[in-house]
Amino acid sequence: MWKLYKKELNYYLNNPIGYIIIVLFSVFANFIFIKDAFVISSASMKPFFGVIPWLLLVFVPALAMRIFAEEKRSNTVEVLLTLPLSEAEIVVAKFLTLLTIMVFGFALTLSLPVSLFFLSKVYLPEILVGYLGIIMMAGFLISLSLFFSNQTKNQIVAFLVSVIVIFLLLVLSTDFLSSVMPKPIQDFLNPLSPVYHLENFAKGIIDIRSVWYFLGLTAVFLFFTVIDLEKRD
Repeated sequence: MWKLYKKELNYYLNNPIGYIIIVLFSVFANFIFIKDAFVISSASMKPFFGVIPWLLLVFVPALAMRIFAEEKRSNTVEVLLTLPLSEAEIVVAKFLTLLTIMVFGFALTLSLPVSLFFLSKVYLPEILVGYLGIIMMAGFLISLSLFFSNQTKNQIVAFLVSVIVIFLLLVLSTDFLSSVMPKPIQDFLNPLSPVYHLENFAKGIIDIRSVWYFLGLTAVFLFFTVIDLEKRD
């Protein structure tokens, strides 16, 4: 499994697309931080963590769209399934590759909050918990995008379907939805949104319900992807 992980990781690290996605993500994320920290004199990381899901909405599907779709288009998925690896090991290796790439992107944003720690009175453990939250959220969205990439040979289709589904999940906890739906329905839909659970991490709170939300849904979509691969045997 680790050989496949290294092979997939090397593909992204030796391919301009990997660097483009990482750098663009970090540039947008850092810009948002600078705007809030220096333009409106906010020393809080909460606005930063609040906008990260909307960046992941685009960057995660862009990163994951080829992971299985390209294998199917080029018919290399059949070769992949003949390797001495189980379907679960293949899926986990690809998942870890994408998560590693996103962690690289998050790492490129660490310099600004660390600088803010020395320039003003911010609570560093709270920031670290926030980063834990966005890593877990990225893992969930990667597993979802990986699942849709496995459903088609077309990378663009995989990208668009992933973006649409993630967008629908994100808007479940927006003010817009609360303005058009009755409160009981909104109270029911809110906990279904990853944004709702990320808010706990952004406050420096590790809520076990939010942890299980991210880990549980990640496991569910990885399981569905494994089952779909097994059907090809």
